[in-house]
Amino acid sequence: MKRMVLAAVMGLAALVAAACGGPEGVGAFEVEAAPRDALPAYLKAAELDAASSRFLAESDGVAFYAAKPAADGAASAACIVIDGQRDGSSWVAGCSEKAPVATGIDGVRAMLVTDGFDSSRLQQDGWRELHPNLLVKR
Repeated sequence: MKRMVLAAVMGLAALVAAACGGPEGVGAFEVEAAPRDALPAYLKAAELDAASSRFLAESDGVAFYAAKPAADGAASAACIVIDGQRDGSSWVAGCSEKAPVATGIDGVRAMLVTDGFDSSRLQQDGWRELHPNLLVKR
């Protein structure tokens, strides 16, 4: 009987986590939002769920964010955002129904990947990991 109750509780916990969390397997969405996670105001045009955005990394003046699309019913969808100039003149957001999802601008490519993603083949092709959920290639 204890096993059945424990299994039911664990199953319920998994459902609650799935309902509250972000796209499956993208741990960046599981971290509580901090001020650094806020998207710049000019990225509102990207139709992203601003409350879901998470700052992933910055490299050579380029910032990378994960976010969810603002569209209803897109709970499992994921977006990768590249903010190239930090002034609104060069940015891009790419979204997919689930990770991995990649996009690029101005010679920079970024890919949002799931936790534990095997990037060894991509790294041989010049991609590098800047965050457990982010690969970047220049």
